[in-house]
Amino acid sequence: MTPIARSSDFAPARVVAMLVAADGRITANELGTLERLDGFRRLGVSRDDFVDLAQHCIDDVGHGLHEQSWLRTSDLFYVNDLFDAVESEPLRLLVCRLGAAALTADGCVRRDERMVYEHLLARWHIHSQQVAAAIRHDAFH
Repeated sequence: MTPIARSSDFAPARVVAMLVAADGRITANELGTLERLDGFRRLGVSRDDFVDLAQHCIDDVGHGLHEQSWLRTSDLFYVNDLFDAVESEPLRLLVCRLGAAALTADGCVRRDERMVYEHLLARWHIHSQQVAAAIRHDAFH
């Protein structure tokens, strides 16, 4: 696994990419949802760069996550490095909001996706009600 630079400008995009990649694949529905929400621009990456980031996550951990019902120690180090690189509260909420939208884009949240997303919320001390409020706020702006 490649260590993630904490000062990366792509840190928020990397976290959303990890959420998308958690089930070992990147779907057109997930990418389309992010595009409709202007997610790529809001995350500061192009669609192609985002796909590259997500593929990197799949290569590093995404294929193995579906094989267990917990995050292995090596997975925790990887995702925690990604998560900790996003220090701004508003960016964290944006990441959770876009991540939730991408994960639900195909109408089914898989166990591995849920596992990583719930770990993210716990790590950042963000409650689902805060994400719901961010979604409602987004809908009206």
